[in-house]
Amino acid sequence: MNIDIANRLYEYRKQNNLSQEELAQRIGVSRQAVSKWERAESAPDTDNLIELAKLYGVSLDDLLFTNEPTKKEPDNDEEKWENSEYVSVNLSGIHVKDGKDEVHVSWKEGIKVVSNGEVEYDSHGMSIGEKLLFNLPVPLLSVAYLVIGFVWGYWHPGWVIFLAIPIYYPVLSAIVAHRNKKKQEEEE
Repeated sequence: MNIDIANRLYEYRKQNNLSQEELAQRIGVSRQAVSKWERAESAPDTDNLIELAKLYGVSLDDLLFTNEPTKKEPDNDEEKWENSEYVSVNLSGIHVKDGKDEVHVSWKEGIKVVSNGEVEYDSHGMSIGEKLLFNLPVPLLSVAYLVIGFVWGYWHPGWVIFLAIPIYYPVLSAIVAHRNKKKQEEEE
């Protein structure tokens, strides 16, 4: 509940010279309920609000009005999604939006990162070779090398690939980001 409303309920009770116990008895609730309303830990239900308004001789608007602007409901679905926060995982990919930051990962469109309305990263700017490198199944290759190692005993190339997995994608990302930055600088 809004702290302004809680303070208003307290003020109206004091103006009418009522204790929490007396107010509770008059409207048929516990003293603890009145205490929670005045501390903004809970809110009175509609019936209790009507009883409070009658008891204090005020309208519900007077009892509940705050100076906070009301939130305007978006007119269309586009505005609702534009202002919302969500995580969506479906066949088209993974889409996350938190405030003004967005990350979209999909098979068709690649990776796109948007921060404060500006595109920070978009994999569409990659060449076909760069996309192939990102889609190279390094973990699958390492499993193949492990199988070759177990079956035929060729371990010497397998451990190199296996240890390279954690650094492969970050190094590749850094190289692509560096190239994209150079391209942007050249265009400007």
